[in-house]
Amino acid sequence: MLSAYKYRTYPTREQGMRLKRNLSLLCKLYNELRDEKIRRYKENGESLTQTDLRAMALGKRRNNNDNLQTIFSQVVQNTADRVHSAFKNYLGGRARFPKNKRYSKYRSLTYPQFGFQLNNQTSRLYLAKIGSLRIFLHRAMRGEIRRLSIKYEAGEWYAIFITKTEAPERPPVEIVPDEKISGIDLGFEKFAALDNGASIEYPKFLRQSEEKIKRLQRRLPRRQRGSKRWKQICFSLAKLHLHVKRQRDDFQNKEMAELYKKNDVLVLEGLNVQNMLRNHNLAKSMADASFCKFIRKAHFKAEMLGKHFIMVDPWGTTQFCYNCLEWVPKALSERQHHCSHCGEKLQRDLNSAKLAKRLGILSIRRRSPPSDGGSSLAEPKPLPSLRGMVSQGVEAGSHRF
Repeated sequence: MLSAYKYRTYPTREQGMRLKRNLSLLCKLYNELRDEKIRRYKENGESLTQTDLRAMALGKRRNNNDNLQTIFSQVVQNTADRVHSAFKNYLGGRARFPKNKRYSKYRSLTYPQFGFQLNNQTSRLYLAKIGSLRIFLHRAMRGEIRRLSIKYEAGEWYAIFITKTEAPERPPVEIVPDEKISGIDLGFEKFAALDNGASIEYPKFLRQSEEKIKRLQRRLPRRQRGSKRWKQICFSLAKLHLHVKRQRDDFQNKEMAELYKKNDVLVLEGLNVQNMLRNHNLAKSMADASFCKFIRKAHFKAEMLGKHFIMVDPWGTTQFCYNCLEWVPKALSERQHHCSHCGEKLQRDLNSAKLAKRLGILSIRRRSPPSDGGSSLAEPKPLPSLRGMVSQGVEAGSHRF
C-alpha cells in the first residue's frame, strides 16, 4: 500500500531561487518534448515511447546545456515521464489533450528513486544539486520511501514522500455484524446523513471566505497585468484558496477517522460528480463539499485501518423506500420521505442512508467466495444497485431522467 507524507520545508533564499529556476527549466523541457512528440507524429506517423522521451531529455541535458546540467538527471527523466503520462491519459479517455505548460502552473519536481537523503535526527533533507534543506517532521513516517516530490504552493515549499507499507490484515467482510455497517448519504443541507439518524454538519468553508475572494477578484482587473501590485493580489488569492483547501481537508480527515472508529464497513453512493456539476444551481455547493475527495479518502482509510468500504449505485436511492423498496417519487425540494405503501415517514436523507446500508448488506451476504472484501474502487463486478430489485414499469415513469 502506498502512502503520502507531506512536510513543510524551509530552503534558504539561494536554494529557493535554485528550485524556482529548476522549475522554469523543467517547464521549458516539458513543452519541448511535447511539441517534438506531436511533430514526429504529424510528419512521420511516429509515436515516441517513454524510453524515447527519456533519451531525448537526457540528450538535451548532455549536449552542452549548462542550464539542465544543474538539475539531477533523474529529475530530468521524470519530466519525460510526465509527458508520456499526459498523452497516455488522453488516449485512455481520462484527460484532455496535453497543452503547453505555463511556468506559473508547473509547481513540482520529482526525485523518482535517488538524489535525496533524509536525516531524522537533524531534521535536514539533502537534495542533489540543491543542498541541505531544513524540514519540519511533524509526524513519524512509516514504510520504505519510494519517491520524493518537492512542491511549491503559494510561497511555501513542501516535501512529499511516497512510502510503501504492508496493508494491515482485516477480517472478511462477511463476518462483520450489521451494527458495524454504516450507510451514508451525502447531501448539501447536511454534509452527510447516517443510517442511525446522526448527521454531519458542513461548515461551508468556501462560503465563509467568499466575500474576501470577491473583494480581491474585483481589485485584480484594476491593476496592470504583470505589475508588482497585480502579483501581490494573485498571491493573496492563492493563499486564501489554499487556506480553504486545508480547512476542507482537515474537516474530512477528522470526520473520516471518527466514522471508522465506530464502524468496520462504510457504504457510500458512487456519485457521478461531473454530471452533477452541470447543474449551475448546485455547482458551487458541490465543489465546496468535495464529495469525490471524501469518497477517495473513505477508500484509502479503509485500506490503511484494515476496514472495508463499499460503493453502491446511486440510482433510485432518493426515490425508493428503504423499507418496502416501492417507488416514491419526490422533487429535489421535498426533504421528507412519506411512503404511501408501508406508511414509513422520515427525512429524505435518512431514507437514502438506510437504503444504501441495505444495498451494502445485500451485496455482502451474496458474496461467495469473498475476493477482496469489496473495498476496491476498481472492482470489475457491478456495483450493488436497485435496478434489479424493482419492477421495470416504474423505471420509465421516473421524472428524474
